[in-house]
Amino acid sequence: MKRDIPFLFAFLAWFGCSGDTPTNGGETGQPLRVEWQEGDVIVAMGTSLTFGYGSGCRVLPPRSPCSGDSSYPTLLSNELRLPVINLAQIRSTTADGLEQMNAVLLLNPVLVVLEYGANDLIQGVSLENSRANLSRIIEGFHEAGSAVVLLSSMHPDMIEKTPEGHRLQGLSEGALAYHAMIVELANLYGLPVVDYLFEDIWWKRELMFDELHPNGMGYLIMKENILSNLSAYFVVNDMMEL
Repeated sequence: MKRDIPFLFAFLAWFGCSGDTPTNGGETGQPLRVEWQEGDVIVAMGTSLTFGYGSGCRVLPPRSPCSGDSSYPTLLSNELRLPVINLAQIRSTTADGLEQMNAVLLLNPVLVVLEYGANDLIQGVSLENSRANLSRIIEGFHEAGSAVVLLSSMHPDMIEKTPEGHRLQGLSEGALAYHAMIVELANLYGLPVVDYLFEDIWWKRELMFDELHPNGMGYLIMKENILSNLSAYFVVNDMMEL
């Protein structure tokens, strides 16, 4: 049962760690501090990684019996004791996220977690188009008063750890460019960013469901990566224990 205690997202603390003053290119942008109100929600948007593919029942074709949902949005919701709505779609690109925005805005989220880029790279979407789509998504949520966090599913360290014959080997240059783009947008708009979502997961076979997705244990570590990278972003109180 959720207690009636304000929950503050510590944007101010995160900004204090940045050497540059973030800009957002408009009058409306990321608020310095958002007070949690009863009924507010967090929305997670993104690819199959946010959907939680490979965890418990979240596989295709569905398995029976299966062990429930251990996607990182569900794990975050359980740990933060806050509602996190998972609206991720398998094979989703930044263009799909842009199309989904109006439906998400109807939920009036106080915070939106965005994890896009991998499918854009795999499907051959240009970096320029992906960047433009993500910028429009960020600006749209800022105009509506929602805060945004970016997650990067690609990181330079992953290239060295990827086994021979893996599809990422042939996309390494593009993967590095997409990672740099996510970090650049985070700096431009003054957003918290988790720049290595797969840290301590990739490529450890005991933590991987297939060549691209973690298993349930892997998603537990992914949840910890998000929380540890955003520890200054969330103010700890007796609603949440980190």
